[in-house]
Amino acid sequence: MHSTKRRSRVPPLLALALFSVGLLACSSGNGPSGTDAPLPEGDAVAGTLVHVTANGAWCWYQDERVVVDTAAHTIILGSVAHGNGIGGAARNGDVDVHSLDLQTGARRYATLRDRLVAPGGRGDDHMAPALWQRSDDRLLAMYAGHNNDFRSRYRRSEAPHDIGAWGPERTFDWNRRIPGGSDMEVTYSNLLYLSAEDRLYNFARTDNRSPNVMVSDDGGASWAYGGKLTYTEETVGYVNGYFKYATNGVDRIHFVATEHHPRDYSNSLYHGYVEDSASYASDGTLVDDNIFDQDAPPPEAFTTVFDAGTVVEGDTMTHAWTVDLHLSADGRPYTVFQTRANGSTRDHRFFYARHDGTQWRTHHLGRAGPGLDEREQDYIGLIALDPNALNTVYASTPVDPRSGDSLGTREIFRGVTPDQGTTWTWTALTKHSEAQNLRPVVPDWDAPGTAVFWMRGRYQWQHDYDTAIVGLIDRPGEQRGPVRYHDAAPGNTRRAAGGALAATGPAPGPGPSDDRWHERSGIGGGRVLTAGERGAEDAPALRTVVTPERPGTYDVWAYFWADPAADWRLRAGLEGHTPVLARQISAQRVAPGAVEGLPARRADSTFLYQTYVGRADVQAGDSIAVRVDDHGLSSDEAQSDAEGAHRTWYDGLGVARVRQASSSGNSSR
Repeated sequence: MHSTKRRSRVPPLLALALFSVGLLACSSGNGPSGTDAPLPEGDAVAGTLVHVTANGAWCWYQDERVVVDTAAHTIILGSVAHGNGIGGAARNGDVDVHSLDLQTGARRYATLRDRLVAPGGRGDDHMAPALWQRSDDRLLAMYAGHNNDFRSRYRRSEAPHDIGAWGPERTFDWNRRIPGGSDMEVTYSNLLYLSAEDRLYNFARTDNRSPNVMVSDDGGASWAYGGKLTYTEETVGYVNGYFKYATNGVDRIHFVATEHHPRDYSNSLYHGYVEDSASYASDGTLVDDNIFDQDAPPPEAFTTVFDAGTVVEGDTMTHAWTVDLHLSADGRPYTVFQTRANGSTRDHRFFYARHDGTQWRTHHLGRAGPGLDEREQDYIGLIALDPNALNTVYASTPVDPRSGDSLGTREIFRGVTPDQGTTWTWTALTKHSEAQNLRPVVPDWDAPGTAVFWMRGRYQWQHDYDTAIVGLIDRPGEQRGPVRYHDAAPGNTRRAAGGALAATGPAPGPGPSDDRWHERSGIGGGRVLTAGERGAEDAPALRTVVTPERPGTYDVWAYFWADPAADWRLRAGLEGHTPVLARQISAQRVAPGAVEGLPARRADSTFLYQTYVGRADVQAGDSIAVRVDDHGLSSDEAQSDAEGAHRTWYDGLGVARVRQASSSGNSSR
């Protein structure tokens, strides 16, 4: 049997032992209720920002993009790198899988496919993988090009709970499997499992530019063609419908759909479900008695969730587009979607809809801002449902939903409704951001806390982006003490390979380009260790050691300075972990007074940032060691770095003791 592990329970004592890197103060019923603390002025994040990858993105029509391996205490994400980002052309189109250890904070990644690019060699976020965890705890990753060819590609991890090694890439050629098909270029992957059938489905856009399905009865080892979910006689413009899917894991797969692409057609929104090889409208009316043939209905044959032309608060809503879909514990569908207001691509709106068992009830959430780019006028920041608390959404918007005020960039807000969508309370999770915050995703995680991940950086459209993937993780039941600063200096910092720091300086100006660190004075009330200030160089890796005053569990951060107008970087990781490359867009600016013992920053264009490096258990007399390095640039990156735009200014470490709350509400000692 190949059963899912959806909503498996975590034992209470184990749940307390799991990792927490942010305090979102959720009031959604998925965490402790209470009032959210206001964010400090300037670029700010509510909690500890977790960096996953410096170069990655996803479209929103592949699922699941993020899964939680509860047995291994890891969160696993898929993404696609771009040549405009870290690594340059060598990383263009790399299809990646990343893991985040929920106990130690260790991060790893593996590349499933090098340089899977769109025609013309363009990177493309549509090629992100869908992930599914098998009953043997190995992962299956499914991915496809963006109308590149006729093949869906898939790989299976070699060992349970491990993304480090993968079997060979195998392909499913739709062109050879679909009888009498036409225009079978494939895009998207959506893996959904039904335990009643012991069958895995993959829904992809292919024949008729419509959703077709392939099926596996052996956990994804081999695949057969199934049939068409919908069919549209006449294509309007580019494509026939956009679909989001959700499964109860047992016997039903739900979907929401549109007719066409919103740039070509003023879509409405429809809902249906698949059960026992047939498809049905929301009320159970049979629509198609066999989805495993070539005779399929159009999307509009199913139940209308939202009609184009509906007037809401005096504005006419048009051009709907699907965004997210999940099911409640009793199997009722909830969805969030977007529209244009009065046909304007400068004024998109978010909506929340749920089926109450009898009919669909839809609520206007607020403004979602203009499109990101004229080439894709309906690309916006998007919105995500929390699958474990469907009264909660996470929205990316340049308009404050509390006041209606325009913001400088797209920020992440959490919205919570106490009355099934009629009213909402909104909390800012980011503020005054120096980069765009886009496309949030909340994984299905049956635990006391919540995780939300999103893209952060510069995004125009699927062929032009430079974004990192970051997130916040809320684990109630932990209390973290103050963060204490430890300056990196010759007394606690040496070369990782052994030997003294041997830096040039100290001096107030930049150091020479000699592949050595330079002690630069007059910054932060002391010194920082710099590299790459006069062009590309590769200074040796360092090892900074701090000894906490008492044993216990400690969260650890590395600090570096950055100019928001540039792209300064730092590699850092706990000893034994792979150092993670952080950059200004994926790091968190340090608020004044947030760190004990940290000197005041100097008044110029640079700011101090922190990057989370992990969690360490410290016994009496033990120390915490962090490996730190600059970013030795690739050759194509170095060509654009003549003036040190990618420099490193390393300042030191911060550590904070973490305690578990006892059942009485007092922290344990």
